[in-house]
Amino acid sequence: MKKMEQKKTFVIAKKKIKIPNDLLIEKGDVGIVELETQNTASIFFIRVWEKVELNKDDFQVFDVKKTGDAFPKKICNICHKLLDSNKFAKNQNGINNRSVRRPSCADCRKHLEGINMSTKTKAEWAKKKPQNIPFECPICSKRTIAGVTCKVVLDHNHRNGEARGWVCDSCNTGIGRFKDDIELIKKAIKFIE
Repeated sequence: MKKMEQKKTFVIAKKKIKIPNDLLIEKGDVGIVELETQNTASIFFIRVWEKVELNKDDFQVFDVKKTGDAFPKKICNICHKLLDSNKFAKNQNGINNRSVRRPSCADCRKHLEGINMSTKTKAEWAKKKPQNIPFECPICSKRTIAGVTCKVVLDHNHRNGEARGWVCDSCNTGIGRFKDDIELIKKAIKFIE
């Protein structure tokens, strides 16, 4: 017998609200109603990862299925705010040439991307870029013909902008997905073990 999925009610905070533990619910924060009474609701807010009791005047219900690239509003996957879709940079084009936007808003992307390498550093390293030669990625040991059978990318530290070295594009993406955070990488190792 198929289990019935309970419909979730999604809401956004209409204003800033200070809550215990010196946390702050911000305008536009997305939450899920867990329990509702006539005048209040217990709402789990994703960004602060806390359940909060709010008056009904403090939040607004929205249809989560009417958010995303095909709609005027989208939820950022980092700050978990419901924002105008134009706050997300275009990333590519989808079916029927429809714009596909990044999953993170411009403000969160700026923080995520951190500090870029200087033009001087990029120029110095570009002179040493492996091209059309055998290349072994120092992380995954993938062996390729640099620039032919694998894209080689200059990886850098997003906290200080310093170049770390040439790696395959997959490893560069992997490091980026772990936000250059050694503790996250350790957690991934522990999870795999």
